[in-house]
Amino acid sequence: MAKIKLGLVVTEASGKLGGHVFAKNKGGAYLRTKVTPSNPQSIAQTAVRILFAVISAGWSALTAAERASWDAAVESFKVTNIFGDLKVLSGKALYQRLNQNRQLTGQAILQVAPAVAPINATGASGVAGSVAGTSLDITTTKDTTGMFLLVSATGSLTAGTKFVKNKLRNIGTFAGAAAGTVDIYDEYVAKFGAPAAGANVYVSVKVINASGQATPAETLKAVISA
Repeated sequence: MAKIKLGLVVTEASGKLGGHVFAKNKGGAYLRTKVTPSNPQSIAQTAVRILFAVISAGWSALTAAERASWDAAVESFKVTNIFGDLKVLSGKALYQRLNQNRQLTGQAILQVAPAVAPINATGASGVAGSVAGTSLDITTTKDTTGMFLLVSATGSLTAGTKFVKNKLRNIGTFAGAAAGTVDIYDEYVAKFGAPAAGANVYVSVKVINASGQATPAETLKAVISA
């Protein structure tokens, strides 16, 4: 569904309308033809769909008191929409959002709404990979102890590729730690195979805390060295 933000006429638009999609890049807003992606029914896709179905069924099984706790918590968990405006979710949407994040990081589903908890982005300052060193490291500048890092990456891309959001795939969850480096090489190889020297790889990381809150993704590019 297309989203339009009205100003004097129209200031912003996002989403699908008919056979077209509203989008925006550094050059401004534009309209492109909608392309229906392939649906290969991969193992990863199937696992995510099962996860969503389990969480949706979980909401139906809550008691009235448990649902009321989620309805009462929504003001504390406002989210920012694509236009930068604060939005209040429904109790059900909040339950789904926080529990999806918890499940993706190996945490159990919550029946009662949690309290808002502190959360730090990693402050990721770079990603470096080496064929000889069999390494692919994210450098972090913030302490995320007690939290979880949900890491996604792309396979090898051409140097001119700029839009990578649809190419990122989850490769693993890592325990948060003090500022330093996070080695994701083994998880990357398990998903995409060993990267070659000169390969352009993008890595994206989100921090998720015990309440299921998530930071915006931090996405960085690495050129794999020999």
